[in-house]
Amino acid sequence: MTKIWAVIPAGGEGLRYGSETPKQYSTVAGLMVLEHVIKAFLALNVFESIVVPIPSVDKHFHRLADAKHESVVSITGGLERADSVYAGLEWIRAQGAGKNDWIFVHDAARPLITQDELNALLSVIDLPDCPGVVLGVPSSDTLKRANQKRGHGEGVGIYITETVDRVGLWHAMTPQVFRLSDLVDALDQVKASGLLVTDEAQAMEATGTHPWLVRGLRTNVKLTYPEDLQLIEAILSIRREVPT
Repeated sequence: MTKIWAVIPAGGEGLRYGSETPKQYSTVAGLMVLEHVIKAFLALNVFESIVVPIPSVDKHFHRLADAKHESVVSITGGLERADSVYAGLEWIRAQGAGKNDWIFVHDAARPLITQDELNALLSVIDLPDCPGVVLGVPSSDTLKRANQKRGHGEGVGIYITETVDRVGLWHAMTPQVFRLSDLVDALDQVKASGLLVTDEAQAMEATGTHPWLVRGLRTNVKLTYPEDLQLIEAILSIRREVPT
């Protein structure tokens, strides 16, 4: 029987976030960001284990309310996101997982993932020809390609070089869901080639796979900059006021 696992890489330093505390451990609506994520996955009750790769010097994970939950496992991650995900996959394989088991990979800094979005992904992977699936939203903004004049400091002298046609463009989010063996093979291949990938779909694309897209919610934002925390707080506040 095919099983379902989750990997939530939580090794990011959050340099753009500008805080000494890693962004996944920032507090919002009374819980740390990573706590919101883990609780969303636990609530679905379909995952064999939720594997959280963290840095070897992590000082915060043990403070999470669900750190000792029987379904939650923390392991040592790697230097890059792909390394941490791979470490999670290795742990899952060591538990006897089947090559066709499904792996949900989700950003530790996306605390607004909903049960509806997770269930939508589950419905798609039930289809017999699904090669893997990525949650995302179509691009709605006008997109500009930019460059920067030499001799200017950061954020200064940036200029538009062209307007990019947004037709067919999507913002990729997480979760991203792939079969265990397919994702392991893809990460092995990109590592061997020296390609640095920013998400799992990019690794799969490099092997010639075309992952499907499932439309998610624009509220599934990733905590990247300090102002994002205010947005996340506001959305959580609205959700508390409006029963689902």
